[in-house]
Amino acid sequence: MCIAAPAHVVEINREDNWLVADFGGARQQAKIDLLPEVEIGDYVLIHAGYAIEKLSEEAAKESLEAWEELLDMLEEEDMEMEKARREHFNQ
Repeated sequence: MCIAAPAHVVEINREDNWLVADFGGARQQAKIDLLPEVEIGDYVLIHAGYAIEKLSEEAAKESLEAWEELLDMLEEEDMEMEKARREHFNQ
């Protein structure tokens, strides 16, 4: 299964046919063969080293908000599991 999160395009090299996109501070290079019209400031989905889909800013922000909610829930779950583990071993 592949999960893609929106990435913000911060650099484009048309000569070598790639872009650099930012995933909340982590940057990734991707080929633009499938999205030759992409511009700096666009949001894209990247899979297997290729920018595969351009997203509207609204769709990207909705997706990023959903990702944040999911990550917050997972972090909370991890803390609860750690607390339960500590309580179990302190008995």
